[in-house]
Amino acid sequence: MQSSSALSPVAYDAGWRFIGDGTPMRELVQRHAWERTPLGAISTWPASLRTAVGLVMHSVHPMFLWWGEQLVQVYNDAYVPSFGQGKHPAALGQAGRECWPEIWSVIGPQIESVRNGGEPRWYADNLVPIERNGRIEDVYWSYTYTPVFDEADRVAGVLVVCTETTAQVLAERRRHALDLLARSLLNCRDEAQVVDSMARCVAGNPGDLAGVVLRRGALAEAGAAGAGTVVIRGAELQLCEELTLVFQVSPRLPMDHAYRQFLEQITAAVCATLSRLESDRALAQAMAESERLNVDLNLSSRIKDEFLAMLGHELRNPLAPIVTALKLMKLRGADTAPEQAVIERQVEHLVRLVDDLLDVSRIASGKVELRKETVQLAEVLNRAIEMASPLLEQKRHRLLVDVPSVRWHGDPARLAQVVSNLLSNAARYTPAGGHITLCTRIRQQTIQIQVTDDGSGIAPALLPHIFDLFVQGNRQLDRAKGGLGIGLALVRNLVQMHGGEVSAYSAGEGRGSTFTITLPDSLVAEAEAAAPAAPPPAIAAGARVLVVDDNQDAADSLGELLGALGYHATVAYDPAQAITAVIAAGAAGAMPQVAILDIGLPGMDGFELACHLRQLPGGAALKLVALSGYGQEHDKSRSREAGFATHLVKPINIADLQAVLPMEAMAADVKLS
Repeated sequence: MQSSSALSPVAYDAGWRFIGDGTPMRELVQRHAWERTPLGAISTWPASLRTAVGLVMHSVHPMFLWWGEQLVQVYNDAYVPSFGQGKHPAALGQAGRECWPEIWSVIGPQIESVRNGGEPRWYADNLVPIERNGRIEDVYWSYTYTPVFDEADRVAGVLVVCTETTAQVLAERRRHALDLLARSLLNCRDEAQVVDSMARCVAGNPGDLAGVVLRRGALAEAGAAGAGTVVIRGAELQLCEELTLVFQVSPRLPMDHAYRQFLEQITAAVCATLSRLESDRALAQAMAESERLNVDLNLSSRIKDEFLAMLGHELRNPLAPIVTALKLMKLRGADTAPEQAVIERQVEHLVRLVDDLLDVSRIASGKVELRKETVQLAEVLNRAIEMASPLLEQKRHRLLVDVPSVRWHGDPARLAQVVSNLLSNAARYTPAGGHITLCTRIRQQTIQIQVTDDGSGIAPALLPHIFDLFVQGNRQLDRAKGGLGIGLALVRNLVQMHGGEVSAYSAGEGRGSTFTITLPDSLVAEAEAAAPAAPPPAIAAGARVLVVDDNQDAADSLGELLGALGYHATVAYDPAQAITAVIAAGAAGAMPQVAILDIGLPGMDGFELACHLRQLPGGAALKLVALSGYGQEHDKSRSREAGFATHLVKPINIADLQAVLPMEAMAADVKLS
């Protein structure tokens, strides 16, 4: 117990049991020099005062007693922490006005109201700032003022039962501020809005915050904490290492753990929001970049498709007269059979390369539609063998075929293309005189088609990628095996379009390979026979045909072929010449019955020319046939919409031509294929 002039050296009196002993305040009350205060020595205290003091000293709840006109103070151990540093123990026995000058304007009237006969009052979470710890602090209290009566039934004192609620009030206030800040930050879309949200948080909570500044990078490091400021760095919270918040804090609150935690929570919320905004910006940039890449990719894909279509068109233009000339050579019986065979093989190879190249583009863009029908599987596979036979015969391979008689539902042209590709691949990569097997296995409703060879095989590293586009095995410098590396990619895509799958197996290089096509649920019972195809429409034998093509070789050779087939062909090389020819023929009573128009004519395309021809006298009855190097589905659709009876792709397939022109007009027993 510290010494003071207000302490009395008297020993403990057994009559002071109402004060008690064993605690600092009880000892201090007993030793206090009360005789120097208006209360007088303890032995002179009236029973009412002794009772009130005993109540205070024996309570574990913070209590405070003011007694007499000077409002002399007595308080218990539980109240001592509320003083902080500065007032205790001098406050014991001190007059109330002298002890609490900073708040007397607040509590003085409250005390006098009770002393003058007013009712007891209850104050909840009331702000009563007091001087403690060397400064004025905002302190919140819940307390009652209760009158204490003396022996004459007069109010001699005021009993205060109080609880400091500063921690609870500040916690609730700060929780509310954080909640409002979080809601505001949730709607922020940039850093400026985040700063504005922090400013509103400061304005809405002046008791805790006088200001806040957001700093980044070098500025964050430069801002040292000054008087009345607290610096919270994002790095301390493992958030936004380059970010720092500098808070102007209240001088009326202690910087305790709760206060600092509040500032850290604000910092964490701001960091999280700025991180979210950064992530959103990054995501938006990534999405914009992805969109740009998609646009570029689509543009590249469109340019590629257009290029491939143009390539096919340009390649087919010179092929058309070559093929037609070859047919004429056969019809005329010239003794050029070996040369014809060479030309035919190379032209067919070139046509197939062009078709494969365009098929890749069409399948990738989803423009290929299967034309399914029910057919004999053996017929489809025989067609595939015929397509691959030139290469098989050239290399003197031995082909073993094992195909049962079953009906299959699918696109026969595409399946023949698939199997022909596999057979050609086997022939290409098998040494001359090798063995190739084409067999079919039936398992319930599933059909398996296998092409096996004893050729060069497939390297293990290449096997997983064998069906990828532009992938090929080892090739010689002379490119003797040919191909563009797109055949197997087409095989996989076309099989998948049928709902099937294709796989490859090889024991290694030089040990042959096996390709297996699996087509589930495609077997058709014999009773489900397909309806016979309708015969092609026939027109009168010896019909008059107009051929219009700016490629003179192509136009002349096609005109000669039509003449050899028994037709009366008129050839024109441009639209003006064609219109003049039709007008002249109509005037002579020999109006053409069929017009084969090249779509890519100069100056006026085939569609425009068709419109002009229909407007001529008798032109409405003219049957129009489109001829083009472009053979994609949208090209054919456009021709149909323009009123063309059919769309032929260069070089003209004789079977397609026969479907348009009358079969009866062909020279007797002439074989074109």
